[in-house]
Amino acid sequence: MSRAYLLLDSCQIENLNARLFERAPGAAPHALYLMTQYAELAAYGPVLIAVETGSPLVQAFVQQWQYSAGIWIESDADEAQLVAHLRSLIHARLEGGVCVLFRYYDPRITRLWLQHLPAGERDRLMGPMNLIRLPDGVLQREGAAFPGVCYTHTPWLTLDVQQVQRLSEAAREAVLVGVIEQCQQYFPACMQGLDATGQRLWATRCCCNAERQGYSAMDEVMRWVSLYAHFGESFPDGFGHGRYREILSAREQLPKERLDNLLTELKRQIALGEVTS
Repeated sequence: MSRAYLLLDSCQIENLNARLFERAPGAAPHALYLMTQYAELAAYGPVLIAVETGSPLVQAFVQQWQYSAGIWIESDADEAQLVAHLRSLIHARLEGGVCVLFRYYDPRITRLWLQHLPAGERDRLMGPMNLIRLPDGVLQREGAAFPGVCYTHTPWLTLDVQQVQRLSEAAREAVLVGVIEQCQQYFPACMQGLDATGQRLWATRCCCNAERQGYSAMDEVMRWVSLYAHFGESFPDGFGHGRYREILSAREQLPKERLDNLLTELKRQIALGEVTS
């Protein structure tokens, strides 16, 4: 019997675990980055959870998340088999042997990735999934189900140059939209008086500001918005930013640790009144 699942993006849904507990207290979510080499990023990765039609969680998905923060999946495979296959897709190998994290659970990327493939290839990639339901249509397996693949540190999935170009454009657009939404929600003064073009320009500058310090992933840029909203284009080279420059220069730490420390310092300065909240 086919079951329905949501594959949700923790990076784009604030406090996802708390929301899942509130709307589906008896369910058992699966964080796909766990038991992989990306386990330390599990709080920002994809989460799979079984759902019942009409449940509070499904209602939240339809109303808030289906356009940018997750996909609806149906499968009649064993849940462990489905989890294993979805976990195997979290990274991909590009031409030249470069390995990248793959955000296939963003519905905008899902469609670009799968819709133009020959049916047999799409069926192989979908593995034990019967269908993926997107806001503007359904991607359905046409043949028999494939058993799926298990995660290994070396990706089995490969993406060619044309696929990377299409997906990169979608990913950049997703980041810009996410930055705008984040700013509108938490720092509306930064967007005040800006038309749509102005908002995109602000978001683009924020992304470039983050990239200059080595932060370009969706979850990293979403966290960088707080810094850019408070300090603007001069960050981290402006007057009074010395402590932040010290944190960024601590190369013995991981990039995530440096970003954590930047935000901790921002909170400290706000609490002391050194920076306006």
